[in-house]
Amino acid sequence: MKDKKKESLFNIIRLVGDVLIIHFSFIIAFHLRFEEIMINNLRAYYQNIPFIIIFSLIIFSLYNLYSNQILKPVNDNLLAFIPACIIIILFSVTVSYFFQTYQFPRSIFLIALPILIFLLILWRYLLLIVQKKFTKNKNIILIGSKKNTNKLKTNIDKYTNNGFNIKKIILNTDFEKLDKKEKSQIIKEIDPDIIFISFDLPIKDKKELFYLSLDSDWTISIIPEFYEIMVAGGKLNQIGELPFYNIISMSNNNYLFKRMFEVIFSMLTIIILFPLIILISLMIKIDSQGPVFHKQDRVSKNGQKFIIYKFRTMVKNAEKKSGPILSTKSDSRTTRFGRFLRKTKLDELPQFYNVLRGDISLIGPRPERSHFINKYNRNIKDYHYRQKVKSGLTGLAQIYGFYNTEPEDKLRMDLIYINNRNILFDLKIILNTLKTIFTGNKFK
Repeated sequence: MKDKKKESLFNIIRLVGDVLIIHFSFIIAFHLRFEEIMINNLRAYYQNIPFIIIFSLIIFSLYNLYSNQILKPVNDNLLAFIPACIIIILFSVTVSYFFQTYQFPRSIFLIALPILIFLLILWRYLLLIVQKKFTKNKNIILIGSKKNTNKLKTNIDKYTNNGFNIKKIILNTDFEKLDKKEKSQIIKEIDPDIIFISFDLPIKDKKELFYLSLDSDWTISIIPEFYEIMVAGGKLNQIGELPFYNIISMSNNNYLFKRMFEVIFSMLTIIILFPLIILISLMIKIDSQGPVFHKQDRVSKNGQKFIIYKFRTMVKNAEKKSGPILSTKSDSRTTRFGRFLRKTKLDELPQFYNVLRGDISLIGPRPERSHFINKYNRNIKDYHYRQKVKSGLTGLAQIYGFYNTEPEDKLRMDLIYINNRNILFDLKIILNTLKTIFTGNKFK
């Protein structure tokens, strides 16, 4: 069976298994709650469960839990179910309240939550083991400069679930010297499943590989440069019989709707989490000397400066001697409680106030300090384009990036978001930001 057919089959198995587990988790919760389940309880449950299941599958899809699971880290596969299940339970409570199904006791949701998380993680883990036995690793070729192919190899080795076999690494300087026939012969001898192309490979060679792949069963995966990101986000249109792509402006679209959503979301978050905000403030004062909040000058759209607010996670006057430097994963200046705040991302909570003020958006490139912006503008081509839109509390680079992710790679993710942003994409980023709390990704 072809790998694509196998993956489709396993996706169906995942979906059916997820539906059954969601259903049985609630049934188990009923049995734990009641010695004998009354017919009214089951009627209320069955009235709600179709909405709960449909919503659950949408959430799982937004968390990419129906894409190729073999090629992802185990943490990304499994720990994503923790925030997903919390969201599902909150939705279920809302649905039961909306339909006034009071025979569906609220205690059932609290009992069902840990059962749902445990069974889904166990089920997906066992399925992942089975799938790996029936799926061969993908043979791949890496083509690009020594620096970028080494970086790609490191990320494949570290952040994928052993789903790739690197059969050959070809440096772009060597590849450029070959004629079309020689290039074709080298690749056909390996017969890879995927060819990874670095952004620094000349456009002529990229086009040759593209046309070679059309005649074979290879997938071309390109790490894009800025021009390619913009073209990929183009909108198809036509004049008469002539199709064309519109390369869209980088200015904000649907701003009014986006702003309304941000204000409502931020106000609700601050109100709901206000007791937690008070508790964190007290813990900071107990843990170390200094103010509760850390204020810092940042730069947003078109170089506009503003003051960003965060819970203080470092010792008082941390940069007095060193000057402005980027924080690291194991920064010695971080306080004991500050390490917890950073790990859980709770130090970012005060920035909802910045969102309410309109200093930043909910989603967008993270605001940076002038010192670093000037440095990156000198060293990184196209860096200034991320200043074309308002900065954000979180973004694509914060989901997939780490503390040690190079600014150029974060820029690539920021530009992908800028060129593809819409409300559904924003929602997906919000959900995946919650996931980073449980998978342990460190963003800044």
